[in-house]
Amino acid sequence: MSERRLRIVEGMLTTQNADGTVNVAPMGPRVDESFTQFLLRPFPGSRTYENLLRTRQATFHVTDDVEMIAQAAVGDLHKSPEFLAESDEGYHVLSGCCRWYQLEAAVVDTSGERAALTCRVTQQGHLRDFFGLNRAKHAVLELAILATRVHLLSTEEIDLAIATMAPWVEKTGGATEVRAWEFLISTIQERRIAVRESS
Repeated sequence: MSERRLRIVEGMLTTQNADGTVNVAPMGPRVDESFTQFLLRPFPGSRTYENLLRTRQATFHVTDDVEMIAQAAVGDLHKSPEFLAESDEGYHVLSGCCRWYQLEAAVVDTSGERAALTCRVTQQGHLRDFFGLNRAKHAVLELAILATRVHLLSTEEIDLAIATMAPWVEKTGGATEVRAWEFLISTIQERRIAVRESS
């Protein structure tokens, strides 16, 4: 599958842990125009990576719930997600998503810095309409990424991004986006303290 004709879509990925529980994590796979092929690139050592290599199964969710994405990105889900009861064996569909795709890895390549799993869609479904484009939602998504890179990026770089995006949340965000933004700001502050104390 050529990566040049694929686009990245941010969403949530569920995989099954060895003990039967569910791992929920953000994921930005590359997908084709018709959402029939997915390229997953998990980092080695992550729970998602381990589960995918063991089961070759995952469910990708298109969602506008940026609060859940933000919490999952920093490993701090505030409540256990709910899943559809009728999901197939080994697959777990988030009940609040917009669309979902059950994936099966057809080709697995672990030779690079990140694994590359080319997946086919075995089942898919639609639960509700996507909210639509919203600058506050994009701001929360971008800040969630920055929150995972506090140890890699300078304080100035992160502060500039926050100052740039904060008005987007203030002007276009609802209660969910504001709550997610404030949670991430707090998380970034806590991680900055931890980085300083460890240096």
